[in-house]
Amino acid sequence: MRKLIFLIFFLIPTFLSYAQDIASLKEELEKLKKEYEQVVRDRDNILSQVKNLLQYKVKVREMSDEVARVNNLNEKLKQEKQVFLSQIAELKEHISQLQKDKGQLKEEIEYLKNYIEKKEVEYRIVEAVKKDLKESQLENERLKRNIKELEKKIRDLENQNLGAKAEVKLYERQYNELRKKYAEALATNKRLERRLEEVPKKFAEIARENKLLIKETALMHYNLGVFYTQEKQYKRAIAEFEKAIELNPEDAYAYFNLGYIYAEYLVNRPKAIKYFRQYLKLANKEDKDVDWVKRYILTWQAWEAKSPLK
Repeated sequence: MRKLIFLIFFLIPTFLSYAQDIASLKEELEKLKKEYEQVVRDRDNILSQVKNLLQYKVKVREMSDEVARVNNLNEKLKQEKQVFLSQIAELKEHISQLQKDKGQLKEEIEYLKNYIEKKEVEYRIVEAVKKDLKESQLENERLKRNIKELEKKIRDLENQNLGAKAEVKLYERQYNELRKKYAEALATNKRLERRLEEVPKKFAEIARENKLLIKETALMHYNLGVFYTQEKQYKRAIAEFEKAIELNPEDAYAYFNLGYIYAEYLVNRPKAIKYFRQYLKLANKEDKDVDWVKRYILTWQAWEAKSPLK
């Protein structure tokens, strides 16, 4: 019994110590569980963040590709902008040149109108001088006839010795007046003849100026042809070049431009070759377009198996 009591007293502190240790271990276990749960939560949170980071990485890569594409597109747009700016500048320059050509053509047309009006007035003056001269000559003839009639009457009276001195005096007065008028008519006639002598000179000057007018008119039609060609109005350009040739058949480049329009724009090779042949007849052998025209004719003659260029 004493041993049992002794053993109990001896074991109680040990059990109490074990109980305290167990309680402490339980507390430590709970603490570890909580720490474990926190670690699990942190792990899950980190895994979630890693997943998000991977998604962001993919998005960043996609955005990098998009940025590169946008940069390339932006560079391309910059280049296109430069091209457009260059084209706009060229168009502005072309419009400016067309306006300048238009103003020049208006000035040439106005000059030609004034020139034609001036020549019409000169022609009317010449016709008026001719008319005056003709009337003066008719009046001279009439006065000559009257003088001859009076001279005959005077001679008849003198021969008949009628003594009609008063009548003779009357006829003499009439005779003197007629001679005076005749002298005045002769003077007028000479003035008109002098004016008429100047007419051939005027006609020569008119002819010379007319040649200049024809040349300037031909140049005007040529310039209009060039203008309409630049505007791609080829039918109107052809009409203007044909007028230029009609006025100046020696205009080599009017033939060249007609040939070029038919060759490159309207694709009518027979007409193109026809005008190019005429161009070769008139053009300077050193002209830069001669070789091109010859090659064009030879090429299409060979293609169509025609006779060689003469």
